[in-house]
Amino acid sequence: MTTALTLPLRRLATIAAAALLSVPAFVGQAQAEEDEIRIGILAPLTGPLASPGQEMVWGHEMFWEQKGHTVAGRDVRLVIADTACNPDQAITQARRLVDQEEVHTIIGPLCGHEGPAVAQVGRETGLPILLDPAGADEITKWTRVPSVVRTALSASQIGHPFGDYLYNELGLRSATFIGQDYTFGHEVTLGAIQTFTELGGEVDELIWTPIGTTDYGPVIAGVPSDSEAVAVTIVGADRVRLFDAWFDFGMDHRHDIIGTYWLQEDALPQVDDRAVGLISNSLNYVAGIETPENEAFVEAYAEAHNRIPSWFAESGYTASLWAHDAIEAIDGDIEDREAFLDAVRSVEIDAPRGPLRLDEYDNPIQNVYVSEVQKRDHPVLGEILMNVPVKTYEGVSQFWTWDPEEFLERGPYER
Repeated sequence: MTTALTLPLRRLATIAAAALLSVPAFVGQAQAEEDEIRIGILAPLTGPLASPGQEMVWGHEMFWEQKGHTVAGRDVRLVIADTACNPDQAITQARRLVDQEEVHTIIGPLCGHEGPAVAQVGRETGLPILLDPAGADEITKWTRVPSVVRTALSASQIGHPFGDYLYNELGLRSATFIGQDYTFGHEVTLGAIQTFTELGGEVDELIWTPIGTTDYGPVIAGVPSDSEAVAVTIVGADRVRLFDAWFDFGMDHRHDIIGTYWLQEDALPQVDDRAVGLISNSLNYVAGIETPENEAFVEAYAEAHNRIPSWFAESGYTASLWAHDAIEAIDGDIEDREAFLDAVRSVEIDAPRGPLRLDEYDNPIQNVYVSEVQKRDHPVLGEILMNVPVKTYEGVSQFWTWDPEEFLERGPYER
């Protein structure tokens, strides 16, 4: 009987010893997970804007790889969630990041009409949200949320300088505008029209097109024959469809086409040399900015992904830079939400796009670049098409040159 009892006791002792030996490893892992900083990234990885969504994620990942995935002595983990450029999915994913992943902050989403939905999660939970690059104007104007700060742009912020460019730099006195029929498209287009018409310009025709338009023939056929030029705000795969239709129908022999928001870097590999010389965008970032910060960023991105970065990639990179500097300023105590938000509001950033600081309404004051497509010989990629600034509007406010109170009293741009 002694032998029969001894064997189970020995087994129990062995199991107990093994359990005790495993405790430090388990506790160490749990402590590491508890100490890590978790940053939720909302981006469309499926749907019509999946390509720019992927570039946005690559920008975040490249920044944190350069930092060794640490800040202020703490490990950083990115938690990526797909929004599909859909407001309902964006708010569902944002709530999941808060409730299940227990992230310390959220960066995103990409699409303008997703912005208000994600801001609602900030209103519900108080979680700090760095809205980037969604550009819905209302977030930093009429429906502000205390825990939501924008690090990219307000949509009409890039439209306003473009209206000035059309009138004062190109000398246009009338134009037709083609805009994408959703929040971002409305606000960029109408912002440009506001400054253009205030200066004395006239709108020959305003044409709205839904995202996913497959045939741009009827759209461009609606351009009045006597219009001096056509200004376009087009996103996603529609950009290349419009480009092909424009030249295939011979519209280049009838009108100048000018991109308010059109041929960003992620679209350039999909078009041909007919793009060379076109005014392509009015944006807070283009790859051809000639500064040490941007040249280093472009080279690193090209080596990592065999392409030049779009503004989506730079926006992700810079949003993570902004979060990093704010976390560092508070010695890593991101659990103190108010301290983190105060730091985000107070730090000033030297980004690839240029100097950045927040205004009193939590939107960046920054340069806006009107760019032209040029052919360049890149040291990593060889001969490529690239957007190069031809006009820089420095330190542009989301309120342009108007008094903020006057702008807010006027109300949102509406289709």
